[in-house]
Amino acid sequence: MPTVFLVGIDQLDQIPDFLDLGAIVVVAPDRRTLQTWTTEREAVSPEATPDQGDTGGVVVDLAARRVSYRGLNLALSDMEFRVLAALVAHPGHALSAAKIRRIGWGDEPLPSIDAYSIRSLIQRLRVKLRAAGAPITITAVRGFGFRSDVRLPAAPERPAALAAMKG
Repeated sequence: MPTVFLVGIDQLDQIPDFLDLGAIVVVAPDRRTLQTWTTEREAVSPEATPDQGDTGGVVVDLAARRVSYRGLNLALSDMEFRVLAALVAHPGHALSAAKIRRIGWGDEPLPSIDAYSIRSLIQRLRVKLRAAGAPITITAVRGFGFRSDVRLPAAPERPAALAAMKG
């Protein structure tokens, strides 16, 4: 699998070295384009693809940019999609508020983005997941950020008489 290097116009002299390694080189015309591409790539990077573990029937389709549960698509904005895809990529692993901010809003300085904006986005995601009946919960990690967890269906209980016979 070839490696892709994204270089800015100030790194043009390094292109031959990357090509000698068999890499694919993409040249960004300016820093803003480079920053935008990096942010989008981070949202769809291998770390944003779900683990092979159970996601409770929730499907995150990165190519189609949609999240579905039991065949029903969740109506998500682009920002909600990026953040939810990152959260469910590794259920049980916490993402910092700073990383969620970068995933949702990008790296540009936006003074209006604060902890309340992030909490509001998370609350909208929680409401949409709950309305769909999806088995994913988003939990606050105090002083750090948020994590997603998958609620697996409870195992059926064995009748007491059957349990006593095996015990």
